[in-house]
Amino acid sequence: MAKILELMQLSPTMQSGTFVKWVKKPGDAVKPETIIAEIETDKAVMEMMAFEEGILLATIAKEGDQLPVGAPVAIIGEIGEDISDLYEEAKKKLKNIQAQSQTTINKEELPTQTPQTQIQKQEEPITVSKKETISVFTEEKPLTQTKQLEKEDEDKEEILEVEEFIPEKKLKRSIVSSIEVEISNLDLEIIDRPSLNGNISIPPYISLAKSIHRTKFPISPLAKKIALNYGIDVSVIHPADGKRITAKDVEDFIKKRKTTPEKEVKPDKTIQVSGIRKIIAERLYQSKSHIPHYYLNMEINADAVSNLKDKMNQDLVELEPNLKLSLNDFIIRACAKSLQKHPVVNSSWQGNTIIQYGRIDIGIAVALDSGLITPYIRNVDQLEFLEMVKKIREIVKRARERKLKPEEYTNGTFTVSNLGMYGIESFSAIINEPESAIMAVGTTTEKPVVKDGKIEISKTIIVTLSCDHRVIDGAEGASFLQTFKKYMENPHLLFI
Repeated sequence: MAKILELMQLSPTMQSGTFVKWVKKPGDAVKPETIIAEIETDKAVMEMMAFEEGILLATIAKEGDQLPVGAPVAIIGEIGEDISDLYEEAKKKLKNIQAQSQTTINKEELPTQTPQTQIQKQEEPITVSKKETISVFTEEKPLTQTKQLEKEDEDKEEILEVEEFIPEKKLKRSIVSSIEVEISNLDLEIIDRPSLNGNISIPPYISLAKSIHRTKFPISPLAKKIALNYGIDVSVIHPADGKRITAKDVEDFIKKRKTTPEKEVKPDKTIQVSGIRKIIAERLYQSKSHIPHYYLNMEINADAVSNLKDKMNQDLVELEPNLKLSLNDFIIRACAKSLQKHPVVNSSWQGNTIIQYGRIDIGIAVALDSGLITPYIRNVDQLEFLEMVKKIREIVKRARERKLKPEEYTNGTFTVSNLGMYGIESFSAIINEPESAIMAVGTTTEKPVVKDGKIEISKTIIVTLSCDHRVIDGAEGASFLQTFKKYMENPHLLFI
């Protein structure tokens, strides 16, 4: 009997998944533990297996679909079975699930309207036309009288009518029904014209009552007419003689503007949030909101550990030609040794209890194109140094290939995040719950230091320890960093 195959929970934290690709095609025989598809979970691309024996009769989910756990993805049955009703039922169920998911997203993204926004929408209707009607808050309209002002410019006389307001003794707040303002219209296409700086285009519905009279220099009637026709604000034009704006000044400005190459503005791009990015956002928000972080910084002299690293790499050329040590290897080793001496830092807050772990599992933050993942090296304190280094290389490689299993990136006790390769001197990391601390490592820098009363150039590293104050007190965190510094500045102790 044909059955619907549903999307299974492939990791402890998985709530939804993205279909990457189908490994099996309709018509292929499958049995339990047969890999039929690849699913992108919250941390990695996982392999989904069939739950019983049969024939893959139909695939419902498509590549790229984002589906919650339990969504129908395929139908498995026997050859010749009529699955038309079951197929329609599965498609309908999938469609309903996707619609519910989209509705939830839309509700989350819908901006809220404040009462002030609603009032403004009612009070400020704008209609694009030669005359613009705008409702505004103002004082009660006082009495007015009209004056005629005469202004002489060259041989042309302009008569301007000015409405002069006579204020009353008592003014009350009221709403003027409308005022009329001259605006640019669609007949005069202003979108190709510059604004006050001569570069930015202005849509016609924004350019209200644009004035070309705002200039400290006198302007000839012909120059004013040309500026008006080209939509140029004369306040940005400087006369050649420094006294009076002429038609030639305006024409020169127009020519100069046309020869200026237009800068291309890239359009906005909408990026679909991946499953990994969603989980990162949720967990970091949860951690930063609920864990009382505090931060301890310490500068460490890295001369000795750098010299030891270089010497060991020279010796490894013959013994392990494909293996090259990095400073991060020594940092992880020093963290493991320090956690042995400070078990409080290797703990977890559990509400009514604190778990002090007996194991030391150190995570290494690995950057991926789609986000961040933290694979863990288990029982680091029990590993030989080169054995630890090989495990680090192997698990980081698989992390970048998105081939980690859930148990390899969950349930750790401490994490190291290193941005030194990017030239970052220091930074503060967010604790990876349920851990209680994370160490952020900066780049190695050369700087003058005072040693035995003399100034020398030394290599230094700044590390920042982020601590959960519910578990680790300040003195305990500082003591841990002192122990870590001792190991780093005396690296031979790492092998004792």
